[in-house]
Amino acid sequence: MYDSDECIRRYNELEHGKARIEGIYDAIKQADENNDVPFQLYFRLMLCYESCFYWDKLDMFVIFPQVLALIDKYPDAPCTKYYSGEKMLPHVMWDYKWLLVDCTDFYQIPMEDCLKFYEDFKRRSIECGYSLRSYYRSMFYFYENIDKEKAEAAFYAFEKEPRDENSDCRACERNTQIRFYLKNGGFDRAEELAKDIESFNLRCGGGDRYWAWGNMKLDYLQYYINNGNLEKALEYCRILERRKDLCNKLEVWDDLICCYAYADLGKALRYYKQCWKRFQEDRNPRAIFRESRKMSIFFKRLSEGRKKTTVKLNLDSSFPLYREDGEYRIDELQDYYYRRAYDVAVKLDERNGCGYYVEMLGKEPEFT
Repeated sequence: MYDSDECIRRYNELEHGKARIEGIYDAIKQADENNDVPFQLYFRLMLCYESCFYWDKLDMFVIFPQVLALIDKYPDAPCTKYYSGEKMLPHVMWDYKWLLVDCTDFYQIPMEDCLKFYEDFKRRSIECGYSLRSYYRSMFYFYENIDKEKAEAAFYAFEKEPRDENSDCRACERNTQIRFYLKNGGFDRAEELAKDIESFNLRCGGGDRYWAWGNMKLDYLQYYINNGNLEKALEYCRILERRKDLCNKLEVWDDLICCYAYADLGKALRYYKQCWKRFQEDRNPRAIFRESRKMSIFFKRLSEGRKKTTVKLNLDSSFPLYREDGEYRIDELQDYYYRRAYDVAVKLDERNGCGYYVEMLGKEPEFT
């Protein structure tokens, strides 16, 4: 017999990520079969959350159009007891923002379709009486690596729009400002803005005490990598790696491996051995590019830093270069990851109409 509470209990017992997503898909199936509209929506939104924050985001793009179709058919659908408020619509609009930000990750989504999502969100926001603050904030992230002028225009429009109930928490919005100023020559402004997050006076409203703090640390880590300051980059590596749960959620391992490739090849290799499977199973194209580019850099450094031309790795048969003896040529590993990154870079650039990703692939950290 169908029991929505039992469905939730069962999937909450599963590990975050792939296993829990499969459990939520089963809950969706049961809610659909029983025409339980509030939980048809609720379970789909839970899947979006799990996909966005604990997996590779692809399932969110499969499910969210179903969410929109349901809420259009049942605009007054009531909330379940697991959500606050009377109706599901505000929760749909809240989760819509995650999809907007992550459109840029998937070259499979044509630019035309990405922009349609934005215009649809804008229309729905106006109909709900919301300001366009969240619309412009999401657009800043979308254009960040595609069109600098549009990204800047979206950022300044975001700052001017008033906050409302569909605005992200103040800590997450503050991180957006810190990120913008770090990337656009406003280091002192970023430092001033960072104080409230560093002191935890501002914390993410999502319930994770360290989420906004961790995102800020990651932005600083990437700032110091991009500006060639190895000492400061390693300082931020050490700060982040003290909280391995946060490293998993922030997907920061590729940055740690890349940094330690210039300072501690042994540690970089240990982290690679722990994370190779995670990298291999990723289905998010932009993440594949990011991880593969940095693994290519790591194996180049490993080749330069040791006399042996091979490395012993306990990889399984899912790895394309799998060898039963576990003895891998380092130059072949470097080439594999470079080609993997290049394949995605070309497709992302073609979709975006720019050369950002291929250009990034040709760059390595210039640490002093």
